[in-house]
Amino acid sequence: MSHRRVFIGKFKGDRDLDAEIKYFKDTVVPIVTARGATSVEMVQTENETFLATVVYPDKATADANPQEIQALRKGIIEAFNLNTMDAYGGTSVVGL
Repeated sequence: MSHRRVFIGKFKGDRDLDAEIKYFKDTVVPIVTARGATSVEMVQTENETFLATVVYPDKATADANPQEIQALRKGIIEAFNLNTMDAYGGTSVVGL
């Protein structure tokens, strides 16, 4: 079964959705794709919340090179002006 990571952050203040989308497309998608992700999405939520999901083929792929993923998370927090960004992960057990 695949392994999914969900990232949720809270914005500090005003946000620039166009800049966020560009950063996500130009920076996040290529990095996680190179790490073996099979799916990556940025979800538009209410104004103060950031939500993204990444699906990997397995936990080993998701856990590979933790320093790289920590650096990416730090970059997202800074680029999107987030207070924090929590990460949740687990193995998909039921899905379509």
